[in-house]
Amino acid sequence: YALVLAFFGGMIMNIMPCVLPVIAIKVLSFVQQAGESRSRIFALNLTYAIGVISVFLGLGTLATFARIGLGQLFQYDGFNVVMACVVFAMGLSLLGVFEFQLPGSVGGANEHEGLPGAFFTGILATLLATPCIGPFVSGVLVWSVTQPAAVIYLIWGTLGLGMASPYLLIGMFPSLINR
Repeated sequence: YALVLAFFGGMIMNIMPCVLPVIAIKVLSFVQQAGESRSRIFALNLTYAIGVISVFLGLGTLATFARIGLGQLFQYDGFNVVMACVVFAMGLSLLGVFEFQLPGSVGGANEHEGLPGAFFTGILATLLATPCIGPFVSGVLVWSVTQPAAVIYLIWGTLGLGMASPYLLIGMFPSLINR
């Protein structure tokens, strides 16, 4: 039951307001992918998914060894300042104040996203999504912190897989990009 909640909670995180700044980046990425080979589209979306899942596994590591849940992270001023700076920079970028380039993505609109850019976009999307996690899976995550390490990693990894699943589907079925 906890795995199902974690997976669907992860999927729902893709449509939460916290992730909207990154959705613009992913939509542009999908537009660029439209002319790519099937294997390249799969590689980009798999790399994005690995970025997403790696953050959740990192959070699972905090839950395992420090017994810090996601809600507790937001009680640390340093974490909140970093998150506020990231969101502020993304907002300025979307307003056109400056162009925000992720490492591994390349310069102009005619060029294509690289694998490092896809990975860091996955990390960024996940970091921005973390404040929106509460209403959907907070009970499962709080419960997971009291479990053995294998269960914690399974729950947090499944949450990441849920968030990454739409991109994995697009990677496997590139014709979904047209939709």
